[in-house]
Amino acid sequence: MTEHILITHKDWENVGGLPGILLTLQDTGVPEIILHGPPGIDSLYYDTRHFMRFRDLNIEYRHYAENNGIIGEGTDPLIIQCVPLWDNMEESINSGNSGELDADKGTSEEVEDLFSYEKPWMKKRPNQSNDHYMNPTVKRQRQEESTKCRNMAVAYICRPPPKAGALKLEKCVKAGVPAGPLLGELKRGQDVTLPNGNVVRAADVTEPDDPGPVFIVMEAPTIGYLDALLESSAFTQYQSSAKCEGDLAEVVVHFTPAEVMAHPQYQEWMARFSPSTSHIVINNESSCMGSEAVHRIQYKLNNLSERLFPLLKDAGIPFKDISTVEESITSTNGSSTECVKVSEKVSVQQKDTNCKRDSSSQFLIGPVHQATTLLTYNIRPKKTLDTSNGLVLCPDAYLKECYEQENFETILLNCKAKLQAPLLEEQNSCDISENYPNIIFLGTGSCIPNKTRNTSGILVNISATKSLLMDCGEGTYGQIVRLFGFEESDNVLRKLVAVYVSHLHADHHIGFIRLLNARKKAFHRAGLHDVPKLFLLAPSKIMAYLASYHANFEPIMQNFTLIGNQRLLSDDLNLDQEIYNNLCSHLDMKAISMTFVIHCQNSFGVALTHKNGWKLVYSGDTMPCQGLVDIGKNCDLLIHEATMEDELEEDARIKTHCTTSQAIQVGRDMNARYIVLTHFSQRYSKVPLLKDLPAQVGIAFDNMKICFRDLPTLHHMHEALVAMFAEDYDDMLEKTAKKRAARERLTESLKTRKVIPL
Repeated sequence: MTEHILITHKDWENVGGLPGILLTLQDTGVPEIILHGPPGIDSLYYDTRHFMRFRDLNIEYRHYAENNGIIGEGTDPLIIQCVPLWDNMEESINSGNSGELDADKGTSEEVEDLFSYEKPWMKKRPNQSNDHYMNPTVKRQRQEESTKCRNMAVAYICRPPPKAGALKLEKCVKAGVPAGPLLGELKRGQDVTLPNGNVVRAADVTEPDDPGPVFIVMEAPTIGYLDALLESSAFTQYQSSAKCEGDLAEVVVHFTPAEVMAHPQYQEWMARFSPSTSHIVINNESSCMGSEAVHRIQYKLNNLSERLFPLLKDAGIPFKDISTVEESITSTNGSSTECVKVSEKVSVQQKDTNCKRDSSSQFLIGPVHQATTLLTYNIRPKKTLDTSNGLVLCPDAYLKECYEQENFETILLNCKAKLQAPLLEEQNSCDISENYPNIIFLGTGSCIPNKTRNTSGILVNISATKSLLMDCGEGTYGQIVRLFGFEESDNVLRKLVAVYVSHLHADHHIGFIRLLNARKKAFHRAGLHDVPKLFLLAPSKIMAYLASYHANFEPIMQNFTLIGNQRLLSDDLNLDQEIYNNLCSHLDMKAISMTFVIHCQNSFGVALTHKNGWKLVYSGDTMPCQGLVDIGKNCDLLIHEATMEDELEEDARIKTHCTTSQAIQVGRDMNARYIVLTHFSQRYSKVPLLKDLPAQVGIAFDNMKICFRDLPTLHHMHEALVAMFAEDYDDMLEKTAKKRAARERLTESLKTRKVIPL
């Protein structure tokens, strides 16, 4: 059970997954988590308290200077030593922060009472008896220390406690030791005297004691940390100068970026370890995005339509040699057909995990392994590097799973023909090479991400040079990289003009900071250091969270301009006309209007009208809402949430969401030409339950790309999707039938129940 989380550095790549994992741990029943790392780590928990609830999980912070010692309980405790490292090239704390709240940048009105806002570290921890957080002096000291330590990294030297050597039973028998308590004494390292007077030494019948293998977790975020790294004496006793072999570090895990690892100073530090020390590298050179399940479903969908479902560009997972796939796909008429070798479309070579040292290097360094997903290093009982669980793709096997479904091949061919027909017709009526606007669904699930549907994120490519992201849930940046590949994802980010956040539930915006930082790096990698600000259209209250992160972790506010959604309300537009015109100009829009929708407080729907006339509406999360109908009148496309199936209309009402039929009716009420449903409950991770799918309605999937010319064809996919995921669909039908029967029994019971008067 996870009880401790160790953080090496305070930036989003290190802490961005913390809110999600805390929610998961709470759901699994973990009562308490202790966070270790630089000061201010715990502020992220408090910053998110307005949109994430930790009712049953007590979260504590243990100061890096005070948490050396044993962590964990039971049979798997761990002895850790925290080693702080400081950046000697740290810039002034206030550098780069000036002007981000200037009125002419459209942000001053959004901050409102930002600096009178009660900071999260001023709050008392839930379930905590002491009240030192309420002391004003302590509050100020914690804030000052958090800011001061923003550029501090923490390395961890870890070691399990010593373990007595295992008892060699064959030697005990040979020495005449009888079964019973004497064996226990020998196992505890005590010599024993047998009834015949012979003395048996514990050392003669046990394996050598295991002092506990040392492993080190290291991150030097920039070259500014290297002087501190080389000067630290904390690592000396575990390097080649160790007093005994048992103190030599067994493995060092490096989170350090590749460009810093290549620096001579870092190479010198690595060379101080014994050649027997293994090095595992997990950094920006790690290309495996995992998981196999994401690729499995994309290959199946790609077989349905290569245009709508392009193959993922995550090139870090090797393919299984197709020569080993001997089984063929059997068609519905029983004849053997040739296995479709989809794996031949992409050529990927698996990286050798044993990286060779450059022959020109002056340093001798032990074996280096570039980590991949599910790589395991066993500390006990046997020290081994285990790659047996590594991911491997076998597209032919994934397609075979589809063709095993009854009638699938016939349904598939029929669906493909229908998908192609409208395109052939359009060749005579329009230029089908026109690809804009196009819409890429990066996340189509609700609440929490799973292997099939990520949380909300919709990329709208307005033109070849401009795009807008609507909602930015957890993992949105990872979805972009997985779909486009590392190089092309930089181009995608550099085209991004604005991010729209519909409301402040975590599954709609928690990925924003990661995306913002990645966008900045994308410009820098292109040699462009004057990074244009990103427009953030969001509820104004998001600023408290972002400003606190800016103060405690890393500067971000200079990289975006906030325009509050409430200033763009269709019936109360109160945004300065110059700022509004500038926003529309950057997005090539004639009009941008919003409305409150029926979900949580400050939830919005948006309508975007392009200068060329097309109109796109996005609901965010909402119940059926007349305001959305009003701003969406006669739109070309409505993207609407459809969280629940029709049988769960009451559940949808309680949770202020829509059923599929309700979402479709909203589209009809606004006279939308086409409707695409998204934001499905994760119980419908493959395909939602629908009684029927009208001709103007489509179903969104993760990693699905559509142009306006595709909209008339989308409904044709439904039959093929049901056939492709028949087993999951049948399971959902069975569960729905059971729920319906249970409701009917309850209703009947209430009707026949007799009331006995008192």
